[in-house]
Formats: sequence, structure tokens, C-alpha cells
Amino acid sequence: MADRIVTKQAGKPFRILQLTDVHIGGGLLSRRKDALALQAVATLVKRASPDLVVFTGDNVYPIPYRSGTINNMKATKMFAAAVEKLGVPWTITYGNHDTEPFATHGKDALTKYYLSLENCLFADNASGVYGRGNHVIEIVQDERPVTILIMMDSNMYKGKSFFSGFDHIHDDQVRWYEEIIDFYGKTPPPSIVFLHIPFNEYEDAWHAALKGDGDAVIHYGVCGERDGTYFGVPVQRGRLFDAILKKGSTKAVFAGHDHLNTLSMTYKGVRLTYGLSIDYLAYKGIEKKTFQRGGTVIDVDDDGALTISPMKLSED
Repeated sequence: MADRIVTKQAGKPFRILQLTDVHIGGGLLSRRKDALALQAVATLVKRASPDLVVFTGDNVYPIPYRSGTINNMKATKMFAAAVEKLGVPWTITYGNHDTEPFATHGKDALTKYYLSLENCLFADNASGVYGRGNHVIEIVQDERPVTILIMMDSNMYKGKSFFSGFDHIHDDQVRWYEEIIDFYGKTPPPSIVFLHIPFNEYEDAWHAALKGDGDAVIHYGVCGERDGTYFGVPVQRGRLFDAILKKGSTKAVFAGHDHLNTLSMTYKGVRLTYGLSIDYLAYKGIEKKTFQRGGTVIDVDDDGALTISPMKLSED
């Protein structure tokens, strides 16, 4: 069932570095901030020394009033070339900004490009399933799958633009997820889901924790968006979290999207984490903020147990 396989050494944690919302503009207006973002990526990869890097969407930002261009292929090639130079296996999920409706290239073109890269483990074999780049990476030790990494396209907008609100994981994607878990039999190995837009249960978990609900625990982080209560979740509630609870395999989910939300919570037994973001470009004034900028380190042990910790770019 796996699209890609990576090998884990016995007795040594397999380290995943989640990076998110890099937001490379690729235009004249964003040159300085693009350089800062790519340097941040390089610094974090060097510091973490990961076995795999997962970029959870909004790798590029073809918004002309910020970047000076709508050419998302140029920005994608700039982003990917810099990552390839680091010599570490990596993959991506798409975010809502990677292929804006007005951008020069759609997911077909970007997918073809990502598939051509030497170190990129991106795959697009979920034929007939909504979105692009839904794929599976197995972490294997001694020919045994230790953990299954499931990359999902969380799609873009409910309508034709940002102002229509965010889309959700579609039902056929949920069925695809269920089929993956079922493939491994009655006792599937632990799994991890990576996506861009957090599903609605991220917000549910936050409110439950604030009320002292025993189903929700906040491990670290803050809700830093807007007035401290905003979650950029889908307009329509999807079924993915229900499927996760039903199948019992997925121990953690990692999202991006809300650049100033840094929460990591356990809700109904599943760890829900916002990755620290990179963005220097998209949010007004975000270049000067530091508490949210960095990456998330996920160490996978021999039995699939996870250790999750934020890695800030700066200690400021």
C-alpha cells in the first residue's frame, strides 16, 4: 500500500521534521523575505538533522500584492531547489495558497514537477481520489512497518476564492484513508496524518480544554491568531477525525495554515499539533514576530511511540 518506503535503524529514533507555511513569493516584492524563509528552512534542517522533512502546505504564496507575481511555478522551483540542496529526503502536502485559482499553474503541473525531484518522496498514486498528492510513506525497520505516514491534500476553498471559506477532507479521501488502515489487517501499525488545513476538531479540542473537559489536554503552545480564539478550519465539517477514532491507528495529526497558532493537544486520545510556521511574507508584520517561527520535531521509536517537540528558530 505504501507509495514510498524509508528505513529506520533499530535502537535509534527516526526523526521527522515538520515545516509549514514557508510562503515563498518568487517575485520582485518578496526577494528579501524569500531569502529569510529559505535560510530559516536550511537552519532548522541542519539543527534537527532529520531523516525526513515534511512540508505541510503553503510552500509558495503567489499573491501579487505581497510577492509581485502570480507565477507559482517559479516560486515552487525556487523553494524546491533550495530544499533539494540540503540532501535530505522530503515530501509535501498542498496548502490552499500553493495553487490559487488565479495562479499561472495548477496542481497537475506542480505535481509533475515535484515527482521529478531526486530527494522528494512525494507521490500521486491515489487515482480517482479528490485532491492531489494523497500518498503514503512507510517507516520500515527489519522489514516490518513501524509507522505509516499518511499525507493528505486538505484542498483549498469551499467556493472559488478565499472569501468562500476553507474546504474540508472529502468523503472519498476519508474512504482512501480507511482503506490504507484496513490494508494492514486487524492490528495495523501506528500511523501519522499530515495535512495543511486543520479539521474542525482542532477548534473543538481547544474549547474542550478551556472548559476542563477530560477528553482534551494542551501540551504546549498558544492560540495566537487574531483575538486569541481564531481557527482557520473548514466551513463544512468532514469525517476524517471520526474515521481516525474508529480505526484506532492514527496517533497524531500535524497541520499548518494558522501561522500564529502553535498548539499541541491531545483530544479523545489523538495528538493534534500545529506545526511552527516559517512565514515572513503572508501576514502583515509577521516578519517581526518570533514566537511562532520554527519547526516541529517528531521522533519515532522502535515501537512507533512518538516524542513531539517544537523547535523554535529563535529564542527571542
